[in-house]
Amino acid sequence: MFHRQYFGALGAAAMSVALAACSNTAAPTAAKPAASPSVAASSPASSSPTPQAALLTKAQLTSALLSLSQMPPGWSTDSNSSTGDKTFCNYRQPHKVQIHVLRTFQKGGGLTATVASVGIRQYASARDAAESFTAMEKALESCHQETYQGSVLKYSPMSVDKLGDRSLGVRIDSDGATALQQFTLDGPTLINVGTGGVADAGADTATKLLREQVDRYEAAARK
Repeated sequence: MFHRQYFGALGAAAMSVALAACSNTAAPTAAKPAASPSVAASSPASSSPTPQAALLTKAQLTSALLSLSQMPPGWSTDSNSSTGDKTFCNYRQPHKVQIHVLRTFQKGGGLTATVASVGIRQYASARDAAESFTAMEKALESCHQETYQGSVLKYSPMSVDKLGDRSLGVRIDSDGATALQQFTLDGPTLINVGTGGVADAGADTATKLLREQVDRYEAAARK
């Protein structure tokens, strides 16, 4: 998703590393409620969390993704929206993602190029999503660096807005480039926003996009 001539291994991994979508995902044919116990949050919940753990169809989740018209000025769509299957330090996920939708954008060029990615991963239930989020949290407690495709990826915790049920952030550095990944657990979904670049990783943009993406998902889940 980064332009590889500038971003090296970070371009191949950083925007898709983390909770990778399984290739054999299954999409439900219609939206339906999923009964599950409430999830205890390790950080304060937002003022308007998802009211019910509603499972949405792939079309509904795709529609909930931020579109180009909702991006700040200067961005264009990026045709590279592959999800990959890389996780932080190859930790094992406890549950398979049922649906993963993703949209990527790019801005500028050369060493000033910046990329952004918004995604929603829906699990079979809020419990599955919470357990998957917890697995990622625990993996990052000990996963601080790894070598991927010949380059070193360095991971650092990053502060994020307290949205949805729980949120966390990860800074990824490699080959002079930086990617910022932000994750929010929201009902049966994990919402992810990532930005990255060499000259500017787009921290303010990532924060703004995460808020807007969570709002759009929650609005769709209420319908």
